[in-house]
Amino acid sequence: MEPAIQQLDIHSTSEACEDYLERFEIWSMTKKDMKGDKIVAHFLTFIGQEAYSLLKTLAYPDKPISLPYTTLKELLLNHVKCTSFECRERAKFHKMIRQDNQKVKDFILELQRQAAKCNFGDQLHVQLRDRLIAGINIPGLEKELLRMPNCSFQDARTACINYEAVNELDIQSMKISNTLLSRHDELQSQGRSNLRSFNRDCYSRGNMKGGLTRNCKANNKGENKFGKCLSCGKFHFRNSCTFRNAKCFKCGKIGHIQSVCKTTVHFASSITKSGNLDPNNSAVLDDHLSLSTTSKGNVHIQKRLYTSLGSFHDFIVDTGSIESIISFKNLKSLDPNVVVKPTEVSILGITGHRLPIRGCCKLLIRDDNSSYVPCEFLVSVTGLSILGLKNLKRLKVELSLLVSTENSDALLKDLIAVCAKCSGGMKIQPIKLQVQGDPVFLKRRIIPYGLREAVHKSLNDLCAKGIIEPVQSSAWGTPIVTPLKSDGKTPRICGDYRLTLNSRLLKQTCTTMEAEDILNRLHGSKVFSKVDLKDAYLQIPLDQSSSILTTINTPFGLFKYNFLPFGLSCSPAIFQEVMNKIVSDIEGVEVYQDDLIVHGADKVVHDQRLIALLRRLIEKNITVNPNKCSFSVSSFECLGYLVDGNGFRPDMKRLAPLTNAPSPKNITELRSLVGALQYYSRFIPNFSCRANCLFNILTSNSFKWGEEQESCLRSLLKFLQSDAVLRTYSPSVHSVLITDASPVGIGAVLEQEGRPVICVSRKLSVAEQGYSQTQREALAVFWAVKRLHKYLFGKKFTIVTDHEALKFIYHPDKSLARSSAAMVQRWSIALSAYDYTIQHRSAKQIQHVDYISRQPLQDRPVNTSDCLLVQPLPVRRPDLIRETRRYFGCILSAIRKGWNANLKRRFPVYYSKRDELSTTPDGILCLNDRVVIPPSLRKPVLDDLHSGHLGVEKMKSLARLTCWWPEINADICRTANNCEKCHKLKSLPSKWTPWPVSSEAWQRIHADYCGPFLGKYYALVIIDSFSKWPEVFFTTSPNSDFTIQALRKVFSREGVPMVLVTDNGSHFAADAVTNWLNGIGCRHLFTAPRHPCSNGQAENFVRTLKIAIDSIAASTFNELERGVDTFLLQYRNAKHSVTKETPSKLLKGRILRSNMRCLESAEVTYYRGNDLRPATGIVVKNVGKSMVRILDINDLTIHNRHVDQIQYQNPDNTESTSNTPSDRCKMNLRRGRTIDYRHLHSNSSCGGCDV
Repeated sequence: MEPAIQQLDIHSTSEACEDYLERFEIWSMTKKDMKGDKIVAHFLTFIGQEAYSLLKTLAYPDKPISLPYTTLKELLLNHVKCTSFECRERAKFHKMIRQDNQKVKDFILELQRQAAKCNFGDQLHVQLRDRLIAGINIPGLEKELLRMPNCSFQDARTACINYEAVNELDIQSMKISNTLLSRHDELQSQGRSNLRSFNRDCYSRGNMKGGLTRNCKANNKGENKFGKCLSCGKFHFRNSCTFRNAKCFKCGKIGHIQSVCKTTVHFASSITKSGNLDPNNSAVLDDHLSLSTTSKGNVHIQKRLYTSLGSFHDFIVDTGSIESIISFKNLKSLDPNVVVKPTEVSILGITGHRLPIRGCCKLLIRDDNSSYVPCEFLVSVTGLSILGLKNLKRLKVELSLLVSTENSDALLKDLIAVCAKCSGGMKIQPIKLQVQGDPVFLKRRIIPYGLREAVHKSLNDLCAKGIIEPVQSSAWGTPIVTPLKSDGKTPRICGDYRLTLNSRLLKQTCTTMEAEDILNRLHGSKVFSKVDLKDAYLQIPLDQSSSILTTINTPFGLFKYNFLPFGLSCSPAIFQEVMNKIVSDIEGVEVYQDDLIVHGADKVVHDQRLIALLRRLIEKNITVNPNKCSFSVSSFECLGYLVDGNGFRPDMKRLAPLTNAPSPKNITELRSLVGALQYYSRFIPNFSCRANCLFNILTSNSFKWGEEQESCLRSLLKFLQSDAVLRTYSPSVHSVLITDASPVGIGAVLEQEGRPVICVSRKLSVAEQGYSQTQREALAVFWAVKRLHKYLFGKKFTIVTDHEALKFIYHPDKSLARSSAAMVQRWSIALSAYDYTIQHRSAKQIQHVDYISRQPLQDRPVNTSDCLLVQPLPVRRPDLIRETRRYFGCILSAIRKGWNANLKRRFPVYYSKRDELSTTPDGILCLNDRVVIPPSLRKPVLDDLHSGHLGVEKMKSLARLTCWWPEINADICRTANNCEKCHKLKSLPSKWTPWPVSSEAWQRIHADYCGPFLGKYYALVIIDSFSKWPEVFFTTSPNSDFTIQALRKVFSREGVPMVLVTDNGSHFAADAVTNWLNGIGCRHLFTAPRHPCSNGQAENFVRTLKIAIDSIAASTFNELERGVDTFLLQYRNAKHSVTKETPSKLLKGRILRSNMRCLESAEVTYYRGNDLRPATGIVVKNVGKSMVRILDINDLTIHNRHVDQIQYQNPDNTESTSNTPSDRCKMNLRRGRTIDYRHLHSNSSCGGCDV
């Protein structure tokens, strides 16, 4: 039966399609007379219905059966190949990571197969090497590869394969050891007779060279007549054993010693008891056949030790062993330079044989919880690495009863490491954004020059990671903001979507579990973990249609996000919904925004759930941030509560601004404090009676504070520490954030349903105390929102403030004025990621927040990168500080303490700008980011602004960046107008309007006369304004008759133009010319008298023609005419600087043929370097517009020279009449010429045509 050929899968790759076609061709070769139509018929039959339909579409209007097989094959391959993209294949290549169960050879083969689709060219092996190192997923091997100097792909491939081979040998050795271990344990449990038979048949006594000799099938009866003693392990009768009544140090029972104890769990107490044994005597030690430290599956406790060199090794912990043993091979991997000394210590196994010991050594080691200590090790020839009691005691290690913890912890570490390395985004269905409204494209914003390079680098990094990618055009465009990260150097790229996408996105909601529900689900749990996701939103992919919506407009072009960006109002809801779907089926995992909470009743259950979660995250390719995670803890902070095994309770640290409040020092502070206490009075029993002494002070006229008042205040504040004060936070209840700022601090209270959830405050830094009141209030809102990010992000909330200006600064749907301070603009942009409304209330209605702001707790140091910076000015800083205090001392005080009516009258201009005024820490007055200059220092500042004589407008633009004072614009105008130099150098303003650009060739032409040449010849110049095509006619009598005659010749070739522009000369203004032009339908326009610029097109070409005629230096009219004709040919073939195209191409649609290529060489005289004597050479090539390459005819060397350094020679060896070769040749070289025009004649050595 003939082998069946399956149908062609049109959705497969181009390689699979080519393989299918090759298999079909091989099959057809096995058939006789399989040619022409038969091949096509069989092919169309085999490929199937779907592929045939595709071919029918591709071949339209022809039918597939009518086409030859080669044409059908070409159509299919072209279709398949056009659907594969190089960028996509390269992206797949750079995401390849070896799986844990994948062989290294298989992974390398996959890399090479994928690289073949990426068209890397010469970079193939470099890309393979880099991807192999990055994706090998073996931490130890990855470090070794990075240390290899000049590592090639072949070197890395060999190292990886060798590493895998060695590991496989170690694994096989471990399996053999575990098999022998299990077999030995079985024999120990079988009884005395069976054990004696096993020892007689399976092991030979004496020195075990190369390990144990196994001979289970032999029956050597004469080898040993005694069984193994159950009291000491030696071969004699138990009745005569001296250890028959000994007490075991391991289990405490009488009748055997520790080395033969059958108890399988070691206790930490055995360390001290075993330490009393004499290490110098021959110790009885369990070898690798009898190591058993757990009762479940022979799983051993492993301990990782580190050397001072940075290397590490995993040892098996055995409390039944006194000494520690390491193989020679493992020792050299830890420290290649360690010295192995001989030793007399002998180690016997449980079977009585002597283990092969090579010597002893000392290593400086530590574990995860200790410092470096010197430890002694016995060095064996081969075998496992064992950590004994002596070194365990030095390292202060205590063993746990649950030895399986080490194995689960190791697995968790591996899973966490894999999660941390995940990249490329989540493996989920791309998200589609729903938009309602017209696209919005906003122009890009200016980025400071100091940040441009850093912003460009950040954009390149995002492109390299695949987060964004450049686009050529987009209907959507969002400007970016570049706030600096915590390091103060790296800018963060953020799109300001408030005015573009946020208002047009359809709101997406997601059901978020309330805090009480989450905390109640934690009931009964004792062990907890909190997993933080890295760049959470930027892991969610967007589909192509949604990606273009997020396009950001930068000075470096347009970029679209491939992943969900920060700043979209729907991002929190989308992320919450995605994470709920991913972990919904995993028990014991709670999700709240980017926090994943894992809990369990004990560590075993907890670890099982955590492992399941991490595996799910790896499956979905989700990246975690290990630095912000906490694993296997007994208590942690969650949603504003402290959670542990006993339940949850409010975090009292959040009430510290109130409970730790200092005593008031005046009536104002006391009134603010009592207002805060009254606000919380519903939670304090019998508040009116308890606070009676405080109310008495408020009603009196004097402030007296004593022990009674202090005791009353502390008792009231103590009640605030009870659980009844703080309301449980609920995401489903609307939140209200109330903020306030004082000259010394800022504070905020988050409320729900009129009850406080959390109170926060901090003290202002010295720089922040110099802010204006508006800036301090704006800082309070910004800091409070960021401080309470966990409560507010992704939920709609209300901001309440007592400063009405903030309603306009932080309005969510309005853009901030550009004149606002830069830091306020950054704060406003940062808040655009939150969904909020802002309201104004009077200070009396928020006294509880007012007190927190006036009595703040000292917070951590504030980043001073947002403080105002004084721009460089032409005055000394000490002088500026001194004069500012002299003239603006009252204003500085008003900024800190407030404005009064007297200051309002004295400084009305400054009062009107009070919300923009601020001070620096050393006392300089600023208006936003500009320095306010005192009157005594304004003259040098004006002189510095005018130092460049740039004019009024440029002086104003410079002043807007650095300084300000009232009427500064008038002072700048006065300074510029009084400058004599500016008046002398000032040019008349350009008032003329240029000619409109012609839309087609020969639409408007310009004409003019120039001359005389050779004393009597005049040239009529005609040039097309669109193509710049020139025409030149010579005459000895420039009159109207010649003008008409020349124009008639030109019009007969090129047609009648719509407009002719000339000056008012009699040869143009004659009635005969005008009547003739009107008769043929050409409009005649005259330029203004004595204003040649109006006919600039003709005037420019007249200048160029005069330079060319001077270069020709003709003595007769024939030479002149010949040279001009040659010049015109080259001019028409040269690209014009304005049109960027040749006149012949624009007018004729083709390049005119010339003999230029035949004339690339010309004999010239040039100068050699420092040698003043001229030399003779030949121009062989033009290098740019003003450089030529010369071949010296004497020594045949090549030299590069400028056109000013050469002089062209006469072909007939006559002396040139041109004194400056630059005048003759520079213009010609710019048009591709290498020799002057009079060299072009019929006797040229190249045989060119005579034009």
